Amino acid sequence: MFGYKGAIFEGIMADFLHKKGQNLYYYHKDSGLELDFLIRQKGECVPCEVKSTTNKAKSIRTVLSKPEKYHIHQAIKFGDYNVGREGQLLTLPSYMGFLLEFDDTEDVDLPQLNIDEVNRMAARQLSAE
Repeated sequence: MFGYKGAIFEGIMADFLHKKGQNLYYYHKDSGLELDFLIRQKGECVPCEVKSTTNKAKSIRTVLSKPEKYHIHQAIKFGDYNVGREGQLLTLPSYMGFLLEFDDTEDVDLPQLNIDEVNRMAARQLSAE
């Protein structure tokens, strides 16, 4: 069970966000940079990282260090922490996720996806592992 602890915490946060009416978005680059959730707060895109332990949030720090590239000015990290702020990074205990307030959700117009191409990409990724 301990190997899945991060996924369990992410699932709980997804539930919090979904019940607040948020669309769930995830960001991943081939370089390994990943953001667990992207939310809209006060008119800005705010990444949220969920940690099951007190690990560093390397991807969030990378994104915050390059605002001209990612257009991110603040972030939230949930985990086994007390409430605190370090520069643009707000840290909160995981159980406080349900207390977040959001802008009204906005529909995002995504381009039409070619499902066959998505399936081919997934198959290539799985075969590479």
